[in-house]
Amino acid sequence: MRLVFFIKPTFYKGCIMSQVFDQHHTDKMPLPMVAKIKFMNHVNDEHQDELALFVEAFADTKLSNDMAVVVAEVYSNGLLLEASVQNVEALPNHKVEMLSDGISQFFIEFENVIDETITLKSQYINLLQVASKKLGKLAIKQQERYFTVIDGYYASPNMFRLVVAAPADTPLNYAGYAYLFEMNTDVSISHNSAAASEKLQRYYTLRKAWQDAETQQIQGWVDIYIHGDTSGGNWARAVQAGTQLKSVRDYPERIAHLNDGQCLLLCDETSMPTVANLLENWQNPIAPIVIVMTNDGAELSYLQEIELSQTLAEINSFKQDNIVHILNTPSIDLPDAIVSAIDTRLEDGSILIEKVWGALSAADAKILRRQLKTKFDLSRQDMVMKVYWRTS
Repeated sequence: MRLVFFIKPTFYKGCIMSQVFDQHHTDKMPLPMVAKIKFMNHVNDEHQDELALFVEAFADTKLSNDMAVVVAEVYSNGLLLEASVQNVEALPNHKVEMLSDGISQFFIEFENVIDETITLKSQYINLLQVASKKLGKLAIKQQERYFTVIDGYYASPNMFRLVVAAPADTPLNYAGYAYLFEMNTDVSISHNSAAASEKLQRYYTLRKAWQDAETQQIQGWVDIYIHGDTSGGNWARAVQAGTQLKSVRDYPERIAHLNDGQCLLLCDETSMPTVANLLENWQNPIAPIVIVMTNDGAELSYLQEIELSQTLAEINSFKQDNIVHILNTPSIDLPDAIVSAIDTRLEDGSILIEKVWGALSAADAKILRRQLKTKFDLSRQDMVMKVYWRTS
């Protein structure tokens, strides 16, 4: 049996109301495959929690945590989402068309129709902003912010730290809060003319933020992993004190599920700033297990030298016992090595993993997301495996 919900989000002065409309009103042709396939694969692999958020916010329909929701089709005027009918608890105010194959469909309409000037990405982000606001959740924000460089130095052998003056509303204790920075092309990879001709943008996490006691100014650290001749690394090392940095988007990491239960954290050099901030602000009474992968053994000092939260500082030998290091070399299969390290840490059977947060390469995250979800029988809400970088 299939349930079909056609939901039209009505935008009015920043608010949104759900409206049901008939299937026959959706007469748009699907976008060409070339215009949507990358988007669909990316969202269906990495952002199912956001799709469930759309259904809850715009359809007033609660989806259980263990359901699977995917983008089934993309039209110029909206997204067609599909979810398993046995996991849907629909409120009674919706017109439902009963079909035959056990799928519930939700059509979520964009604010603007996609054309030469309106992009699919912009409409998706707009839906995410409105849905998050309606449900009282932190959301991605498309807005310009400016940071002023105070200093720059290596915080560890391969992590370059920019000390910046930050906007007054910068979150002070939110691990994983990231900004999409614009980079000057004149300090990017000089021999890559194609890259130099484009506007370069990169997400970087706010490692830490605080209010300076003397000036009352908000200051912060932005840590950038240096690994060869890359646009991000070259940009970070080239900026000087007094340089103004521009960010065009804020992105809050999804970490609320880590507040209770036995947590497993997975990171490499790109996501160590998030994990470091998590450990400095950890309030969950159960200490997490941390698996950290680095290409240089000396880089482990980045985590070993942090000041733990009071909760973790009271645990004897937390850094020695709960932080497990894997040296990533060309000869190992990293997902296999991670699973093996987890099995070794859990071999006495006294620990049951209830929550996971990790951020790795696209290839490794895809494999581990599937393996760990099955291994620990985790719901969509409790299994967060993010992609922080992709191979070119």
